[in-house]
Amino acid sequence: MITGENEILQKEKTKQTQKEASKENQRIIDSYDYLSNAASSQDCTGLIPSAPLNEEELESYNALYKFQPPKVPAPENKK
Repeated sequence: MITGENEILQKEKTKQTQKEASKENQRIIDSYDYLSNAASSQDCTGLIPSAPLNEEELESYNALYKFQPPKVPAPENKK
């Protein structure tokens, strides 16, 4: 009877380990979510035939397809 209980406990431990691994895999996948606009079969290649003439035109293009990287503030120079 002890052998059967050990097998059940081992199977439950294996299921728990698999669930934890699955959660970790999903966390890793979600961390790459910023690549959602990466080149693909649905990429908007040729969206902008020439440079935007003004800020409004640039915002209009950006509303259709977020092609620009996020703006990151420059680090302050420490002297």
